[in-house]
Amino acid sequence: MLSLTRIERLLWTCLLLVVPISATPLLPLGSGTLARPLAAFPAALLLCIAAFRFLVLRQRPVPISGGFWLLGIFSTYIAVTGLVLVSLSPPDIFKGQTPMDSFVRALFTWAMGLAFYLTARLNIRSDQDIRHALRCLFIGMAASVTFAAIQVAAIVAQGDMLRAVQAITDLFAVHYDGLKSRAQGMTFEPSWLASQIIVFLMPALIASSISRQSFVGVPAAPGHKLWLFWGFVIAIGGLLCSGSRFGLVCIALMLVLSGLMAARRGHLLGAAALLLVLAAGGAGLVAMSGLGAGAGASYVVGPVSYLANSADGGGDGTDLTADVSNTLTVAARIAAAQAAGEMWLDHPFFGVSLGNDYRYFGKYAPDWAFDTGIFTEGAKEGEGWLDPHSPEKGNAKNFFLRLLAETGLIGFMIFGLFLLRQILLGPPRDDYHAYFRLGTLMALGFSFLNQDTFVETGIWIPLVLCFAMNRPLTAPSTDSVPATGNRTAPLPV
Repeated sequence: MLSLTRIERLLWTCLLLVVPISATPLLPLGSGTLARPLAAFPAALLLCIAAFRFLVLRQRPVPISGGFWLLGIFSTYIAVTGLVLVSLSPPDIFKGQTPMDSFVRALFTWAMGLAFYLTARLNIRSDQDIRHALRCLFIGMAASVTFAAIQVAAIVAQGDMLRAVQAITDLFAVHYDGLKSRAQGMTFEPSWLASQIIVFLMPALIASSISRQSFVGVPAAPGHKLWLFWGFVIAIGGLLCSGSRFGLVCIALMLVLSGLMAARRGHLLGAAALLLVLAAGGAGLVAMSGLGAGAGASYVVGPVSYLANSADGGGDGTDLTADVSNTLTVAARIAAAQAAGEMWLDHPFFGVSLGNDYRYFGKYAPDWAFDTGIFTEGAKEGEGWLDPHSPEKGNAKNFFLRLLAETGLIGFMIFGLFLLRQILLGPPRDDYHAYFRLGTLMALGFSFLNQDTFVETGIWIPLVLCFAMNRPLTAPSTDSVPATGNRTAPLPV
């Protein structure tokens, strides 16, 4: 079965390389669904091969026990409570869906998330597997960031170059808006590119720079500093091209917090290096301010001007909340988050059922939101959220609030415990391991503030990387190949 093993290895490598493509047009899921990871295709093929090995060849997997019981409890919980809650809800159609339709669609997204998790657990088990995954993710993200730089150049140049780059972008991503002032790489919007950079690149870069190691138990090899330099260039460059305020703030906080932790443990050179990266990012922001694209777009630098010129603090009688939210152009997200929070307070223990928080946005939308521009005619956010015939949905836009609103405090605690056990199970093996876990915890925490979907490899792969690092196999998972007909041979997926 050597050829089958090679096919599995190739499919897994392809899955990692296409992770940046988060909204492929190859998945026709309707205009209201933008989370369409291309990685779903190799993941499905890998699971089919695993099922063939198990059911037909009678090969058992190399033990991957541990970490599943909380996931099973959470899956049972959301299924049972969801069925009860939607059965008690009026079967009104909103945006073409009844509460049961929305619940079933949400269960489908949860199943896709489980598929990514199981695929990653089958393929990331040893230190060699972890290093292979990190290498492939770095290559894929570097390609996406490079494309983002080309997009920024096209935005500045305009004309034929912009039209050509837009056409290429359309091959990678389904999206609402075309390229205007910020780059999105191979994702469907700039903020997703920023989130992917934070969760896939930053933990390894931070861990390696502070510990001065290439990996767990592996001292820095020749060329290590050069690798770190280019790694941070790609990460910071991608964030500057995306022009994501959220991403820029998050990476600044990650660098500062990591630097403080490094200094506290006596790693002064590592702390200085992280602060130098932060300063370089600030210089890049200033340099791009004259281009009007990426981090230099008014979307990013506008709020700075507002805060600098608003010394009266709203003393002219205007609503300061509305002024600030309008200036930051995040009124829609603030409104969605506030509505989700109030929704949870009304349904504290069990929520409103998975997939149905958007249905109640109109009921819980804050009054101030109706005085802002998000509800003006033609807006795809705000007015579209209230329109029963529009595909736009007023979801929480925040993973923590979505869990609270849809699954209640009980579901939030179960899933939160699962996340913490995946990342922090057992003592760290060395400094690299400790800082990688802390970097992943920070990255996921920041990412959850800006995303609210289960169909995102940025949740599952980092969790499995930490879990495998916490409990590695003593040998690479692909070394042993079962003989044909051996009913007890390990499954080397």
